Amino acid sequence: MSFYLYTAFIVVIFLVLGTFALGGILAAPWVPLWQKDIRRMLKLANVKPGETVYDLGAGDGRIVIMAGKEFGAKAIGYEIAILPYLAARVKILSEGLSKSVSVKYRNFYAENLSSADVVCVFLGPDAMKKLSPKFKDELKPGCRIVSYCFSLPGWQPKIVDKPEKKLTTIYLYQK
Repeated sequence: MSFYLYTAFIVVIFLVLGTFALGGILAAPWVPLWQKDIRRMLKLANVKPGETVYDLGAGDGRIVIMAGKEFGAKAIGYEIAILPYLAARVKILSEGLSKSVSVKYRNFYAENLSSADVVCVFLGPDAMKKLSPKFKDELKPGCRIVSYCFSLPGWQPKIVDKPEKKLTTIYLYQK
């Protein structure tokens, strides 16, 4: 392998790993959810056909794909780590969902969330603390926030769902 090819390879690897690190620092490391937990989240949020669902930290697109495919929602995910973002794009295209489901390579903190009917999050406590005022400022009345594992500081959950001891808690909030 030539020096330049080797150097380019190393740079690409660092850039890819850097986006994973940035995602972990800004919000949470990517940890994929089980399909049954995603379904539980979307059912708890009572997602209806035609509603707009945002997934903050969309990873490989599991939530947005299920929201579009099974619930008939328009779903938009935001992801900052390049590999999960690319995987999500490929999955959305291969499922034929690109008219109703998308994922954007963006920092969700900088995005306007005012058109959301439902916001899905699986983020760490620091990210939840940072999002709390953003949600109060931007989300429209009636918007539902469904959070896997971590509560939203300053908000009273409408429902705390933990049907079995071994299942992770899901919180539902409504603005």
